[in-house]
Amino acid sequence: MSMEPTGTEIVIVRHPETTANVGGRFVGRGDSPITEHGREQISALTTFMEGWQPDVAFTSPLARALITARAVVACGTPVRIVADLREIDFGDAEGLTWDEITSRGMGIDYLRNGGALSSDDLGGPGEGPVAPGGETWTAFEARVRVAALACERPGERVAIVTHGGVFRTLVAYWLGLPMESSWRFAIPNATVATLHVVDGMGVLKSLQPGR
Repeated sequence: MSMEPTGTEIVIVRHPETTANVGGRFVGRGDSPITEHGREQISALTTFMEGWQPDVAFTSPLARALITARAVVACGTPVRIVADLREIDFGDAEGLTWDEITSRGMGIDYLRNGGALSSDDLGGPGEGPVAPGGETWTAFEARVRVAALACERPGERVAIVTHGGVFRTLVAYWLGLPMESSWRFAIPNATVATLHVVDGMGVLKSLQPGR
């Protein structure tokens, strides 16, 4: 008699609002303080996690994610840092707004066939670095896939607290979608996705935008 494979129940959380998000600044390897509204979002995420009850939480090492992970899971739930869950490195564009980037003659490489035309461009990641001196999309996608494998725990309930780019890439990976399609997902701060994952193949059960 064959047995059904045991899956992992996964909830992915994008960190709450930061001052960089409010100011429209590209922050990847750096950090930015959580706003007052972001702290309200942490409270809502805590209520959600109390009902969801993860066995373990994995988090980016960046403070905006780590602070959130430690706040929203119940006392006694282990919180483990996974370096590969950190956001993409924006290189020379780090900390700048779209207008500041373009005024310096730089571009953000969102498109497979060229640079983004605006900060709202959702064409998908390009082949080269996200910006001069930044991480390549190929390297970013590869390390997020490594993180995904590290977070799969058959038979357990797993929470992942991370960033917008990583969130999108994890969802695309587990759903078996082309990586460029990840940028078709709008993922506001404090968005929550739940998935059932078996051997790297997932089913999206819910997607709840943060407020």
